[in-house]
Amino acid sequence: MKSLLTLITVFIFYSQIFASETIKFNFNNEEITKIVEAYSKASGKKFVVDSTVRGKVTLLNPSVISLDDAYNQLSEALAINGFGIITQGDTLTIRNARSAQRDNITVSTELPAAKPQRMATWVINLKYVRAADVLQDIRMFTSSYGEMSSFAGNNQLIISDWTSNLQRVAEIIKHVDVQKK
Repeated sequence: MKSLLTLITVFIFYSQIFASETIKFNFNNEEITKIVEAYSKASGKKFVVDSTVRGKVTLLNPSVISLDDAYNQLSEALAINGFGIITQGDTLTIRNARSAQRDNITVSTELPAAKPQRMATWVINLKYVRAADVLQDIRMFTSSYGEMSSFAGNNQLIISDWTSNLQRVAEIIKHVDVQKK
């Protein structure tokens, strides 16, 4: 009897852990703030949502998904609607993309991961081509919210954009910044 009780207790414990790591994340033409609220309740994460964050999105998931997948979908839905998530300590702030880009976004010399979708600044050192030349040629590949500048002193490009677009620009630079033969 004692071992059966122990087995049931372990099952309930692991069921609760599993349940807290998944979410039913299926919304048809729902207000963005309602989706953020649902994710916040399931994940326990704190959000501050700017008053300009408005709109409706559809997220279709036929079954429950992980909280990580839900966060990736939420960040993508926000980006599609021109909003970005800024991490400030243990609070996530949602603002319009232009404001997010000019606020406290991550700056790194490492290419940020594509997911979750967010605004980030990537500083890249070019080896074989002049940053000013690359800037003129690939500036058009940033998103409508993206910005790019060059720092000639260190032959660097400084690019602020959505992480998925930084990945695309990195692929282009990989093919452009090559040693002349």
